[in-house]
Amino acid sequence: MDIVFCRTRHKYDSYTDFWTLVELSQFETCYVDEIDISKPRVYIVCPMNGEYDPHLNNQVGKPHNAHLIHWCLERPSGSGGIYYYSKSNRDRIYKRILDDVWVSDRAMAAETMLHFVICGSDYGLGEPDKNKIYDLCHMSYATDRRQRVYNQFDPKVIGPNRWPWDTNPSRDYVLRHSRFALNIHQDQYPFQEPLRWALFAAYGLPMLTEEIKDAYPWHEDVCIFHPYDGIHGRLHQMLDEDYTRWWEMGLRAREMMCEEYNFRKMVLAGVKESMWPCKTELTL
Repeated sequence: MDIVFCRTRHKYDSYTDFWTLVELSQFETCYVDEIDISKPRVYIVCPMNGEYDPHLNNQVGKPHNAHLIHWCLERPSGSGGIYYYSKSNRDRIYKRILDDVWVSDRAMAAETMLHFVICGSDYGLGEPDKNKIYDLCHMSYATDRRQRVYNQFDPKVIGPNRWPWDTNPSRDYVLRHSRFALNIHQDQYPFQEPLRWALFAAYGLPMLTEEIKDAYPWHEDVCIFHPYDGIHGRLHQMLDEDYTRWWEMGLRAREMMCEEYNFRKMVLAGVKESMWPCKTELTL
């Protein structure tokens, strides 16, 4: 079966990197309103938008030969919490407009009983650069809890928060020329930000992140974890230390996420798990 990634016709800058990873991995793509459930294909939808349910409901009566996956990379706060996050996804499975739902945080998968699939990275997504200009970058929407941390730094040392790429200086420029990546959760939930982590990994950026419940596959050899309280002080400390140590840590993270947990490799593994014990061969 062919694997086809399905994009919404709505524009989401926050998914720029996701679709770059899909392109680098050479997967076929289509729009959500082009899904045909009668075809024996694996369709992966990301992100889920309002056009999905009506389009699938309009195909009631067709043979259900497709395998439909929602790769849910959104935070649970956007769904009103873990319960509704899980319920809304599971309801679509019960209604037979989805066959599986992937999440890319192992603790979240355990709490929601959804399918854990690692969001890997790819060397083509970014390139490290030893010429550093900014102390840090974050590439995140500045919520109140994030802004309280960012305000502890001189704005001049923070790389501009660039979405999309083609502003000046470009997002690529900021990422290459930042010493550290700082990751603060958007909300109170101690879960990963998989796409942002895949982006930082591709650039070999040493990352300091707010602590989380389960970081797998990340660990302390490739990332630094710290509680929300005092995380700005930890980064100031890191900035005062020999950068060689941190540069090498960033390169270890890059190798881990671009090779061992390469995006394409993780997708293929996730699809095989999703379709087990189906004997149908995938088109690789």
